[in-house]
Formats: sequence, structure tokens, C-alpha cells
Amino acid sequence: MTTQRCVHPWRRRAAAVLAVLGAAALTLPVQAQSAGWIETEKAGRVDKAALDSVLEVTSRALNVRPEPSTAKPPVAVLEQGDVVRRVGDTFNTVEGRAWIQIERPNGQRGWVSAPFLQPIRPSLERVEQAMLLVAGLGRAGAAPTRIAAKEKIRAGFVYVGPVGDAGWTYSHDQGRKALEALPFVEKTSYVDSVPEDPALVGAAIDKLVADGANLVFTTSFGYMDPTIAAAARHPDVVFMHASGFKTATNAGTYFGREYEARYLAGILAGGMTESNIIGYVAAFPIPEVIRGIDAFALGARSVNPDAEVRVLWTSTWYGPGVEREAAERLLDFGADVLTMHQDSPAVVQAAEQRGKYAIGYHSDMSVFAPRATLASAVWDWTPLYRKVAQDVHDGTWEPYKLWWGLREGVVKLAGLDPSLPDSLKQRVATAERALREGRLRIFEGTIRDADGVVRVPSGKVLSDADLLSLDWFVLGVKGDLPKPQQPSLPSN
Repeated sequence: MTTQRCVHPWRRRAAAVLAVLGAAALTLPVQAQSAGWIETEKAGRVDKAALDSVLEVTSRALNVRPEPSTAKPPVAVLEQGDVVRRVGDTFNTVEGRAWIQIERPNGQRGWVSAPFLQPIRPSLERVEQAMLLVAGLGRAGAAPTRIAAKEKIRAGFVYVGPVGDAGWTYSHDQGRKALEALPFVEKTSYVDSVPEDPALVGAAIDKLVADGANLVFTTSFGYMDPTIAAAARHPDVVFMHASGFKTATNAGTYFGREYEARYLAGILAGGMTESNIIGYVAAFPIPEVIRGIDAFALGARSVNPDAEVRVLWTSTWYGPGVEREAAERLLDFGADVLTMHQDSPAVVQAAEQRGKYAIGYHSDMSVFAPRATLASAVWDWTPLYRKVAQDVHDGTWEPYKLWWGLREGVVKLAGLDPSLPDSLKQRVATAERALREGRLRIFEGTIRDADGVVRVPSGKVLSDADLLSLDWFVLGVKGDLPKPQQPSLPSN
């Protein structure tokens, strides 16, 4: 699945909030009272305090299991923005995971992982706004308001880092430049190095809109709430937010399946290591990063079952000094191939200086370490940005949730060292072709975790919901896996 469409997200949320509280239906008119209750004609009054038991799904997809254990196969899948009622909780001491027992609007109960739910109460004002929106639409099922086609596109971008970082921001800026080749794109502009402060993000967006932008891309996870707020302020502007999960009538989301390029990079690393120790410098233990590590290890062990991937965490997306220190420690331990989930070239430069191999990330890192770099797992936002711009121009844009990969060209393995053994290059090419055609599924069983426990049985494949909440290492990965902390910089 590459595209998830979200139609009438606020209509669904308003109705679902009342449904999980026992309301039979959402019937107009709707009243949102400051006296402490919400009422509809048929549902009657619901005390706002009752909303304290209602939770919202924050992950793109979340598995519902019959018992509080990942060993139990899911019985349903919740989507981002779904709301459920909390009826219990527990802690699985074997897995080290907190679980919440939930009740769905249809009365079915199940267990979900606690970190991927948040209370709906703080969002009550937005829910009330949604109910008023439903009332204004006149009846359930009314057609959504379509964003009018825009003859000329003026695209604005908000970046968290400098455009010359050779990493995350650089890759987005290359996509921005590619937009300028489209005949209906009148201009593009950007504001870079914007911290994840709501006021600063909002000011940057307002500046772009004031300068004429009618399509705005915000490229950091921490920009999510300011983007949704800006979408309300500028209803005629289309917004796309990278790596988030909240949408609005004029705001969608997008990201890439970077783990596919990681798998190919792992094949290279597994084929080139002589010590069978591969070092991985990583930022934060969140699902996105863990997905990449696991895919990389699966790729490496597909050609070299004796290879192990050693992981060190830096707790920063961009920190050349600490990245370099972690790389040196891995090299001292015996790693002869390094890679990273970081934003600077410090890791590949460390490998270059020590005469070892490295695999870059974000962009082709061979410019920083020409002798060390075997290849780089890179982003190419051009096809996605052009698709969005074309849809806005044609008047066919919707607040979709795009999650594109190798097949669509958003991620790829670039800068392949021509001196690599022909047999290894052929293995990479064969795997890439199979991934594009859907014949190779990276997370297909049998897959064991780092302790040797079967997590994905033979014939089963991890779903997108599993991938988006992945929090365990596959067999062959060595390193601590601390409880995830909210990163202070974007989910890159």
C-alpha cells in the first residue's frame, strides 16, 4: 500500500467520539456547550468529563490484538485519528511493554500498544470545531469541499536545517529545485534552519504565504501541529507535512519507505565485510530508525549469515562530533563497514580516515569519502513533489497520506562503487528489481528477533501497522534498545 486516503477526517472523529461513549448517531444540529456537555438531537447529552476515557490513535496504523502480547496475531487495525474508549491496562513484563485494553465504536474490545494512543481531551476544541463543520455541511455524507485548481503553483518549503547540510534538508531542497522545471510552477521559495518552535514555524509559514505561496511543504515531524494550525488560517493554501499523521481539508502528509534502500545497502555491507562486524550509528530508537536497522541487517545476512550489525545511539539527528565519536568506537571494536541514520557525513569520513568501508545516507556521500563509500541510501523527493504539484494544478489534490518507496522512486541506492565485485552488484540489482515488482518482501517470515524468538512465522509478512510501530531488533543486531524518547529534531 503506497497511498492512504483520508476522507472527512474531522467528520469521522466527531462521530466516533460520541459513538465510543454510547451515542447512537451524530445527528444535526450539533451543540458544543461551555457548560460541560456536548449534545446532539439523538445522542443526548454527553458529559465532557467522560471524554477522559477516550483516546486517539497517533500511529499511521495500529494493530488490535486479542491479548496484551505481540505474539498474538492482530484481529483488527486502527488508523491514525481513530478514537477508542479505554477500559483497562496492563504491563507485559516479558516484552517490557505497556498495553491498553480498548473498546471500539462497534463494541469490540482488544489490546493495543500504549505508546501509540493519546488522550482526546486536550483536542476537545478541535472536536467541537469539527462538529460545527459537520453541521455546516448540512448532512452526513455530503461531498467534501474540493480545493480549487491552481493555474500557477507557487511552492514554499520550511526546512529544519540548512540547505547545505548534505543530509535531510539538502534532499528536500533538491526536490524543490526539480519542481521549478514544471511549466505551471511560477516560483519556489524556502525558509531554512527553522527550529521546532510553534511560533517560529507559524511565522515561517505565514511569511511564505504572504509572499504568494499557494502550496507549502513542511519537512519536519515537529512542524505537524503548526502546519495544521496554518492550514486553518489559510484555507486556500494546500499544505503537505513530512512524516506526520494529522490531516485537514487542505493538509496532507507524506513520507518514504527508506527501509527498502536500507535492505539493498545491507547486501553490500554483508558482501564486503571481512570481520563480519558492521557498525551502525543511529539517532533515536524510534520505529522509523529501527525499521532501517532491521532491514539493513536482513539484507546483510541474506548474503552473509555470519554478519552482525552493532548499533550505537547518539540521541541527536545532527551532531558531527558525537556521530564521529560513535563511529570511532565501532571501528575500534572491529567493524570494517559503517553506516548511519544521521544527518552529517561524519561517519563516512571516520571510515575514510581509518581505511574502512562506509555506506552513506540521505545523499551520495562519496563526495565526502570517495575511497570509503560503497553506495548511499538516498532520498529523491522529485517524483512525490511533482505529483503533489500536478494534482494541485489539476484540482485533483486530496488530503492523502503518501508512503512511497523504491517503486515510486522516492528512495534508492545511489553512487554504487564501480569497483565492487560484479557478483555482489548483481545481487543488489536482482534484489532491487524484485522489490520494485513486489516479488521480494523484506519483512516476510521466518524472522527471529535478537533473542532468537520467532516474531514473524513462515508465510507471514509484517503489515504496515507492524512496521510503523516496530520496536524490536532482528536476529544479528547487537546493541541496547532503550525505550524511545521523543526526539527534539525531526523524524528523518
